[in-house]
Amino acid sequence: MSEVACARCGRQREGLAAAPLPGALGAAVLAHTCADCWEAWRLEQVKVINHYGLRPQVKEDREKLYGITREALQLPPDE
Repeated sequence: MSEVACARCGRQREGLAAAPLPGALGAAVLAHTCADCWEAWRLEQVKVINHYGLRPQVKEDREKLYGITREALQLPPDE
């Protein structure tokens, strides 16, 4: 694992070992999110899923969750 400049907390910290999600979003998380902020989001994500009644197996719900993830982690626009 290498260090990343985390977009969410603004610190230079240890990154993730591998992309936690598929595709461009996973690559953005890997490049711009530290392990601590990812873990905090992972726990918060459960609350978001329940609050909005999202079903991640449904494409539209998954896309909404991915948008919220991008916003919560303060990731740059699609790379």
